[in-house]
Amino acid sequence: MHAVLLIARRDFKQIVTSPLFFFIAALSSVVWSLMYISFLRSFAAQGFMSQMQGGGHQSLMSTVFVQHISVINLVLIFTVPALTMRLISEEKKTRSYDLLLTSPINSTEIALGKFLAGLGATTLLLGISFLYPAGTALIAKFNWANLFVLYFGVFLITAVYTASGLFASSLTESAMLAVFMGVVFNLMIWFLGQSGAGSDIKWWSDVAEYMSVGTHLVGFLKGALRISSLVFFASVIGFFVFLCQRVIESSRWR
Repeated sequence: MHAVLLIARRDFKQIVTSPLFFFIAALSSVVWSLMYISFLRSFAAQGFMSQMQGGGHQSLMSTVFVQHISVINLVLIFTVPALTMRLISEEKKTRSYDLLLTSPINSTEIALGKFLAGLGATTLLLGISFLYPAGTALIAKFNWANLFVLYFGVFLITAVYTASGLFASSLTESAMLAVFMGVVFNLMIWFLGQSGAGSDIKWWSDVAEYMSVGTHLVGFLKGALRISSLVFFASVIGFFVFLCQRVIESSRWR
C-alpha cells in the first residue's frame, strides 16, 4: 500500500502542477461559467412565465443542476484523457517507465497508484464544477442531500473516464494517440448501452439497459443510491484498471 500511495502522490503532483492542468481547468471554468449563467437565466425566465400563467414552480435541481451536469460530463469526456495521457505514455517516451518496471513494485501497485493519481487530479477538476451549484445556495434553496448524491454519481463516471484513460495511456508512447483512444473509450462506454435500444431480443435489451451509463445516472439524479449502479461502476473501473495492469505486466516480459 505504501508503494501505491508513493506512486499516486508523485504522479498527482506532476499532473496538477503542469501547465496543461491549469489550461484545462481555466478552459473548463470558462465553459461552465457561461453555460451555468445561461441556465440560471433560463430558469428564472421560465419561473416567471410559470407564475404568470398560474403553473407549478419548476425545480432548480431538475433544470439548472441537471443541465450543468450534462455539460460537465461532456467536458470530462474530452479533458480526462488529456490529463491521464501522461501517466504511462509519457514515462514510456522518457524511458523512466523501464526504471519503474525494474523497481521492486509489482504491476498491480503501479496500476493502482497511477489510477489514484489520475482520479485525484480529475476529482480536483470536478470540485471546481461543484462551486457553481454550491454558490447558488446564496440566492436559492435546494436539497443538499440530492446534490451530493448527484455529484457522487458524476464522481463515479469521472472514475470510469480516468480508468479508461489510464488504460489508453498504457497502450502507446504517443500522448496524442492516448488522448484519442481515451475519448473513443469514453464515447463507447456511453453508446454501448444504446446498442440494445429497441431490440426485439429481450435478454440483449436487458443487458444493454444495465450497461447504459445514462440508466444508472438517472438513479443518482433522483437522489437514490442503488447497489446495482455501484456494482456496475465498480466493475467498469476494475475492468479498465485490470487491463492496464495486464499491459504493465506484459511489458516486464518483453
